[in-house]
Order: sequence, then structure tokens, then C-alpha cells
Amino acid sequence: MHASQKIVHPRIAVLSERVRNQIAAGEVIERPASVVKELVENAIDAGATAVRVDLEEGGAQLVRVSDDGSGMAQEDLRLAFVAHATSKLFEVDDLDHIGSLGFRGEALASMGAIARCSIVTRTRASETGWKIECAGAAISEPREAGAPVGTTVEVRELFYNVPARRRFLKTTATELGRALDVVQRIALAHEGIGFTVTHDGKRVFDVEANMDLLARIRRTFGADLSDALVRVDGRDGDVRLSGYVAPPRFARGDTARQMWFLNSRTVRDKVLVRALKDSYKGFLFDSRQPVAFLSLSMDPAKVDVNVHPAKSDVRFREERRLFGFIVNTLREAVRTCDMATPGARLVERAVEREARALPFSGSIAAHYPPLGASSHVREREPLRVVDVPRPAGTAPPTPVASDEVRGPFLQVARTYIVRPLGDGFEIVDQHALHERIQFESLVAEMRRGRIETQRLLVPELVELSRAEVSALEPHLEQLSGIGIELAAFGATTIAVHGLPARLARPRPKDIVHAVLAAIEGARALEPEQLMEDVLHRAACRSSVMAGDVLSDEEMRSLLVRGKSLVSDQTCVHGRPTRVRFVGADLERAFERR
Repeated sequence: MHASQKIVHPRIAVLSERVRNQIAAGEVIERPASVVKELVENAIDAGATAVRVDLEEGGAQLVRVSDDGSGMAQEDLRLAFVAHATSKLFEVDDLDHIGSLGFRGEALASMGAIARCSIVTRTRASETGWKIECAGAAISEPREAGAPVGTTVEVRELFYNVPARRRFLKTTATELGRALDVVQRIALAHEGIGFTVTHDGKRVFDVEANMDLLARIRRTFGADLSDALVRVDGRDGDVRLSGYVAPPRFARGDTARQMWFLNSRTVRDKVLVRALKDSYKGFLFDSRQPVAFLSLSMDPAKVDVNVHPAKSDVRFREERRLFGFIVNTLREAVRTCDMATPGARLVERAVEREARALPFSGSIAAHYPPLGASSHVREREPLRVVDVPRPAGTAPPTPVASDEVRGPFLQVARTYIVRPLGDGFEIVDQHALHERIQFESLVAEMRRGRIETQRLLVPELVELSRAEVSALEPHLEQLSGIGIELAAFGATTIAVHGLPARLARPRPKDIVHAVLAAIEGARALEPEQLMEDVLHRAACRSSVMAGDVLSDEEMRSLLVRGKSLVSDQTCVHGRPTRVRFVGADLERAFERR
């Protein structure tokens, strides 16, 4: 820096109201969906039983929300666009038991700072309505206007005076999708209120006021999902959890159909998302997200919703107890889901794949030669059931006699068990089912106190790295409690002295590596959760495998033992253990219906 240059310290100045409002708007109003959320919640707080949302250009050009609520008097309307003016909060103590959806008094002021807004409203006690306008924080005086009872708010040209923000908006379809998601979530949370959404003059969503939650889910997401949902209803003191969970086969790669309603407020809280995911543990792949529609009601004093201006994040005062209650309640419901893959889905997928593989023009039948025509495509050999001696060291499942599971049984490709049902048949993955049986049995033993250990006559030595041996050593005592007896044998070797007696075909080296994988993936897990993960991996590596030939009695044994479990419909990784075909599936496959 040149000696003649001086450092100039800018003077502190109070920001103008216009700048303050635009800064606040950046926190509250991110996109058209934010406007929709704030206005619809205001309508609900006003006691509306019917809410209409009209959008243009995904909401960027227009968001209009009309309701039949209580409306506003002239003196209240005068303050509608004034920052921090609200009818829902008066004292500091009110923050401890917030019952309304809105309370900050920021939303309308934020909209008025970055859009051209107007409000037309009328109370039941008034013979005439009132209108007020606001654009760029410039507020007009209220004037008389004809209006029905209720309120209509228009927000036009969002970010018209903040072009940098407007350029960050996505395509019309994307912004419409986000706005629709907001309304759908709110509609599911508020039975007794009807909702209608139009876009560019066309109706795109509606539910009637008399629809219950299940009917609203059906209207929004279709009958396939709603018909498969399982009811949830649990209580812990004054805390109630209700709603529906979907079978694992409806899981998605995103959380778009995980809907949580806290005291009728839509939230996206990390604690609730984690509790839902944990309740599906063992029934669902870690990379997949369950589908659920869940309502949590509790004393407002036990939760802080004043965490962020968007009000989607919350903070629970008894988080640990609540987490345990939610996981246990949801897990009981998840266990009762019908997790078998319906044959109809497989037929539909096969038809879709076939259609995609063929040229666009012409019928599917046109691409197949007629019966008897020559073809260079070799026919697939029929699947055969081959009875060969069991590989040495392979232990079959323990036979169990029962009349509940009836044959005859057919083993296909040494991997799948086919058995008849009353109206069709079922195909069972022998490895997936045996894995679930072994895991559930081991966990039950662990919770009873201690798992029986089968000691090896000669300890098996497993070579590892120094880091892996160091990672195992702190857990050796815990592992002994679940039947896995290990000991360090030098800096780079682990000696396996015993393994759980219940394991059908233990492979010491594989189980040691399974333990290491569980420890590596555990990080924040509680000790019991870590041991469950170890047993999960051990069960997988010691179960009947694809390729193992089973006798009729062994197949029956697997199926009977599975029926004794609370749920035998998925393996511990979340894969289905069975595919079920009923008569209707077969008729569809053979194009008889």
C-alpha cells in the first residue's frame, strides 16, 4: 500500500426499511412455493374450510390464494404489509406454546417488498369488503371493495424489482411441481378443509373437505399406494403418532413421499426423518427412502418451532424419548406390511421393458415370428431341478414338521422355492429367507442374555492389517457376548476361538470381515445397534446360499420357521424374500384379461 493511501472506515448507518424488507424477504420467500406456503397457512389460521390457489407461470407471474375464512377488518388490513405485525403472537411467553401455523408477521411484508401484491377481504360482520395494495414496500391506504366473506391475496411478478433473484428461478414445470408439493402436504395435514389448485386456468389438484387422510392420499398418489398402506397409531403420554406407512416395495430414491405433520404443521425435521429410516432397518436397502404419511401431535410447549423463518425445522425438548417412541411404534406397523413383491408388478415391468426394446412403429406381435417359423435365436433351456450331493461342510436348515405349510415344493435353479397357494403360487428366495430366520433368532438370543457359542477345536487364524486389529480390540468383550470369541494373535492376526452355535454354516474369515465392516459403518451407533449390525452381517454370510440343493423337508423347514417370525417377507438387507402370483397376475401375463 502506498504511504499516501489511507484506510477509509465506512460509517455505520441504519438500513432503510426497503432494504431491510428485501433482506428479510430472502429468508422467508425463496421461490413461488414459499409464497404459496405462507398464504395457504394464513388461510388455515383464519379458519377457512375452502382454499383455492391459482398459479400462472409456475407462480412466478401470479400466486392467488382465496379462502372463506374470517377475513380482516379495515384497521387490521392497514397493518397487513407492515413487518412484524401479527394477530397470532402478543407476549414473549407465547413463543413457548405456538398453536398457529404463522406467527412471525414477516411473510406479507416480505412479499410486498419483492412483488406487486394486493389483498381483498371482508369479515362476516361487514357489509362491504376492503382492498389494499403493496408494491416494493409502498403500501396504499385501504379502500372499499366488493368481496365475499374471506380473503383473497394476489402476489404478481415475483422478484420484479430483484432481477438477480428472479434469474435463479427454475423452469415453469419445476416451480409448479414445488408449489404443488406444498399444497399437497398441507392438504394431507388438514382434514376438513377443501383445496383446489389451478395452473394457467387448468385445474391440477383438488381434494374435498370431507375426505379423510387415506382418501386424500388416494386422490394425490393413486390407489396402488393407498391400498397397500398400513395404519399407525401409538401414544406415549400426551404424544400421539398416527398415519400410514407403505411397504418397502414403494420406497424411493428421494424423500418426496415422506410427509410429517407436527400439530398439523408440515415439517422436514432431521430427527423425524432418521426415526422413520431406523424403523425400516432390516426391511429396506440403506440407499432407499421409505414412504410414509405421519402426524405427530403433542403439547406445543414441548417443541420449539421458532428455529428458522421457514418454520420447517423444529427442536424437541425430549428428543431421545420421542425418538425411541417413534421408532418402536413405526417398526411394529412396518412389520405387518405385506412385503411380498406382487406378480402383477413383474408382469408390468416385463411388458414395459419389452415395449422399450422394440421399434416405436407397429405392434409388439409384429416383431415375433409366427409359430413354426425358422429363427436363429436359440430357445432357452427349461429350468431343471437337479438333486446332487450337498457340498461338504454345508449344513441344511433344521427340519421342522408342520401341516401349516403344504407342498408340493419345487426348487428352481437351486435358489428359489416354489410352493402353491390357494389362488396362485409363491416363489421364495431360499437365501434371503434363511438369512432373515438366522438374524431374528440371533437377535432374540442376544436380548435374552447371551448367545450360545460353538467353540472351534482348533482356532482359525485370520490375517488382517494392524489398523484392522486395532479396530477390533476395543470390541472383543462385546463380541464375546454375542457368541463371537476373538483374540489378538500378534499385531496383524486375529484368532477365532468360537462362533454362534446357531449359525448354519459359519465361515470364520468371512465373519471377521463382516464384524470389521459393521464397526467401520457404525460410527455413531449405540453398542446394541452395533452388535445387531454384526449379527446381521454374520447371518448373511452363514446362510443357505443360492446353488445349495434342498430336500422337500428342508424346504418345508425354511418356510415353517419363517412363519414363526413377526415378519419373514424381507431379508435383513431389505430385499423381498418372495414374489407372489395370484390368478389375476397369471391372467394378465397370458393376456386373458
